[in-house]
Amino acid sequence: MAFDAVVDIAPTVMGLAATAGEHVVGQLEPSVAAELSRPLRGVVSFILVVVSGAVILRLRRASVADSIDAISASPATAVLYGIAGYVIFGIVGLYGATTLARLSVAGGVFVRLVVLASSAVFLFLTGFGFLIVGTLLTELLYHRQPSHGLLIGASLSALTWVLLSPAGSIVSSLGIAAFGIGGSVRVWIHSERTVETEVDPR
Repeated sequence: MAFDAVVDIAPTVMGLAATAGEHVVGQLEPSVAAELSRPLRGVVSFILVVVSGAVILRLRRASVADSIDAISASPATAVLYGIAGYVIFGIVGLYGATTLARLSVAGGVFVRLVVLASSAVFLFLTGFGFLIVGTLLTELLYHRQPSHGLLIGASLSALTWVLLSPAGSIVSSLGIAAFGIGGSVRVWIHSERTVETEVDPR
């Protein structure tokens, strides 16, 4: 989906969220039944980042180098573009969930599927962000080593959950991950806009 298309549907999504938000929330099960201790949250975060990052390294290892190069080209804007990437993902996910929630009896089943798929994508985005940040640190310290970078990124994610409150952990984790994905998001946004301009010049 092109960047401009996402911007165009944003008002519609907000309207759907206002009218169908209660229905969507009603379909969701509580994600956490009880509060976890800080060490346990750190362990869970470490494992999730390692697993998602390992899958990314297995399937798209070249994307790590491309993303680091993109960040190096414009490090000052990486966090802003990363946040934009999360916002775009959230808008698309909310649009899909609220649209399916308006369907008939099967709407609830589809909403759960969308939530499950969105959670998986969110996990991989965040794991990718920590993988990139960890790999970037290895490059600054000695030489680029994605495997070591994955462990560094996972350890960094665990530390945020051990040392900070849940709210602080969420904010710091998303900030770090946003920096990690920011380079790739910037390249994607500008490539989408360039293609649209060439196809439909104005």
